[in-house]
Amino acid sequence: MLKWCCRLVMAVLVTVAVPSLTQAQPGFYLPGAGAIHAGMAGVSTATPVDALGALYWNPAAIGRLGRNEASIGGSLIYPELSVTSSRPRPLVGDVLSGRTRSDNGFPLVPSLGVVSKLDDDSPLTFGLGMLAFGSGVNYPGDPNNPVLAPTGPFGQVVLGPVFSNMQVIQLNPTVSYQLTDRLVVGAGPTVDITTASFDPAFFAQPNRVILGPNSFPSATNARPYWGGGFRVGAVYSLTDTLDLGFGYTSPQWLETWRFNARDNFGNPQTLSLKASLPAIYSWGVAWRGIERLTLGVDMRYIDYKNAQMFGTPTDLGGLGWEGSFAVAVGGNYQVTDRFAVRAGYQYNTNPLQNTRVLFNLQSPAIIQHVVTVGTTMNLTENLSTSLGYGYGFHNSIVGQFAQAPNTRVQLDAAGHQLLFGLQIKFGKPWGRKACPPCDVSLTAPATAGPVPSPSPGMATVAGPLGGPTTP
Repeated sequence: MLKWCCRLVMAVLVTVAVPSLTQAQPGFYLPGAGAIHAGMAGVSTATPVDALGALYWNPAAIGRLGRNEASIGGSLIYPELSVTSSRPRPLVGDVLSGRTRSDNGFPLVPSLGVVSKLDDDSPLTFGLGMLAFGSGVNYPGDPNNPVLAPTGPFGQVVLGPVFSNMQVIQLNPTVSYQLTDRLVVGAGPTVDITTASFDPAFFAQPNRVILGPNSFPSATNARPYWGGGFRVGAVYSLTDTLDLGFGYTSPQWLETWRFNARDNFGNPQTLSLKASLPAIYSWGVAWRGIERLTLGVDMRYIDYKNAQMFGTPTDLGGLGWEGSFAVAVGGNYQVTDRFAVRAGYQYNTNPLQNTRVLFNLQSPAIIQHVVTVGTTMNLTENLSTSLGYGYGFHNSIVGQFAQAPNTRVQLDAAGHQLLFGLQIKFGKPWGRKACPPCDVSLTAPATAGPVPSPSPGMATVAGPLGGPTTP
């Protein structure tokens, strides 16, 4: 089994290393990872749900998972992005208008999470997550769409086609410590590997020529860049069925992105862009007051306003985003010992209030409503598989780009997600010892504190001491 698990992990590592083109929400981040976590709309700050969910928002949540677990999952995303623009043509006496759809394809966003204790009774829990997120567009040139036309609005600047791809692979080494029967704290560093490409580079000044239209340079030739930060969090069991959680992810400080470019005459240029990922504040509540049912609510604030590039004012070459507040509700119900279902909903405020500058054409973070559903089937006592689906409802914003005066622009976005996951559990449930050879399999310890809740999809029944045990 161990050899087979290692092969699966290596396969996911190879897959994660391949950049993918995605559109995430809210803004730059997917609501969750894998079919269990994302199937509950990313709810996990106060309940671990699975290894991926435990590592996503709150590092302390890994201490409440209940059993060693490796979770391999991801999303197949089908974004529906389009831009519509129109401008008057005074000499002709009509309006030039067109709508163009971005060709993002059907990319894969994989993720991996492993959570384990060195000893079943140890207060320390260790975890490692590998998560991928990002955004991008791929608009072809369109002579009928002013912002994508060969010479742009009024023939002044060449704009279309428009391409962008911003990707982050984040490693989250994590440790949690059980301070008391009811309080778990956690912390860990974050390591980021970022890649970015922009064509045209709207954050740069256009290359100007005396005769003919100007053009923006391309920011596509660059190496991967590193960054990092840290995370801290806590989970407190207010009662045996009610948990509270808080997680904080620091800003992710990144190397300055540098691109090898050229001007209209082929002379070399070096373009630079300073970016950082925003700080994230997460609060959560989880309730298990009904047998086989877990309900959770997460609230989150993503501080784009104070992140470089995202919150940098538009007149200084940034996106000019505001902070985004999100709320997610989700539930998991264990229908039978082998079969579980779940659903969730997330709403987030839009960090992009209007189109503002051409740079926002390459980062259309405007989806606000997401619904998800999912299911888990336990194939064996230690192996389960999960599937899910998510839909980001259509949303649009209208405005003007500063670089395209008198041109009305509308950005539209919606998206579909096919969620999948494989969970591999190993070792004994934490804090419990196997009985001598007898008819009883596993029993819960007689402690005053709450018993760590199993992840959704792992069936439980009442043990001899009243606590849950694996059937």
